[in-house]
Amino acid sequence: MKNIKNKSEFLNKKIVITGASSGIGLSASIYFLNLGAQVIMAGRDIDTMNNICQKYNFINATVMKLDLKDDIQIIDFKSSVVERFKKIDLLINCAGVTLYGDVEKTYPQDFDVILDINIRSLYFLINQLAGFMHKNSSIINMSCLYGSKPMSGMISYSISKAGVEGLTRYCAAEFAKFNIRVNCISACPVYTNWFEYIEIPKNEKKDFVNKMEKYIPLGRIANPVDIVKVIAFLASEKSKNITGQIIKVDGGRSLTSSGYVHYKGRLNMNSRIEPDGEKTFYKITNFIESKIFGNEIPKDEKDLERYIEDKMEESCFSKNAQSSYEINYTSVNKYISPKKINDINLKLYSDIKSEPKILTTKKDE
Repeated sequence: MKNIKNKSEFLNKKIVITGASSGIGLSASIYFLNLGAQVIMAGRDIDTMNNICQKYNFINATVMKLDLKDDIQIIDFKSSVVERFKKIDLLINCAGVTLYGDVEKTYPQDFDVILDINIRSLYFLINQLAGFMHKNSSIINMSCLYGSKPMSGMISYSISKAGVEGLTRYCAAEFAKFNIRVNCISACPVYTNWFEYIEIPKNEKKDFVNKMEKYIPLGRIANPVDIVKVIAFLASEKSKNITGQIIKVDGGRSLTSSGYVHYKGRLNMNSRIEPDGEKTFYKITNFIESKIFGNEIPKDEKDLERYIEDKMEESCFSKNAQSSYEINYTSVNKYISPKKINDINLKLYSDIKSEPKILTTKKDE
């Protein structure tokens, strides 16, 4: 541990990481703390962050609770960061949310919440913290493949990630005169508890993962350390002439035309599924028979298509559909109504608990 720290260029560097209670944010926190950096870990799940710091005896870590829906919390967070660090060497933005829905099923209030958290709060964090960054410092944002390659059934998320990439380029151009570099990592998919988050039945998880890997040219889903190593590269002297770039860490998936739609979205989003060459309507017949419509299923393709369209028109998704959110407008910010927050099952990525077992203090990978 001592030798690793002594040869690390991140020794005593002052790093701020959002979304630090899980997934990539947690992995990045552990990685840089192992290299002797001083890290502020920010996220909603403060208990998880405290437990990790106690488990590995990270005395250089400072844990702060941060809910990106609240402008006041972001302002208070800025004050706490400046009080603790004075100046910042590296800002890593990992927090975000997702929501499944196509144009028809995504209501304006839903759209507002996703953009508020994924892009507006990111802008506001940079707005608040950029003035306290050292020269030769760096900002690294997290995007997704869907920011540049829109995925059906994910309109709000795709647009928000496109916004993250646009914000990255703009800030890179504006901050270059201060020698502050701004880059973005487009990662997809990454093996965290995201697979539980999308609520695929356990008996289908293995097949789902196999299908995803089949559509990745390198044949594997990334794990958090794959992404963290790219973050470390972009934050290091090795990349001192790189700024305004969107670095894809996707196993070559962006080179292909394949994708998937959320399991629950097979019905909710007009029964679209993976483009694997099979006829959509025949492929979902068994699902419909067992879950939705019973056994009276037309076998002719045209009749089946008409039957499904009729059922969709009768379903609760087309009728009696209500927005997931209630928005209260205040002079400060938009908030999700507490009455709805437990019903919508909206989870920050920082709620996806994924402790990286491969990141240890024994060896600098």
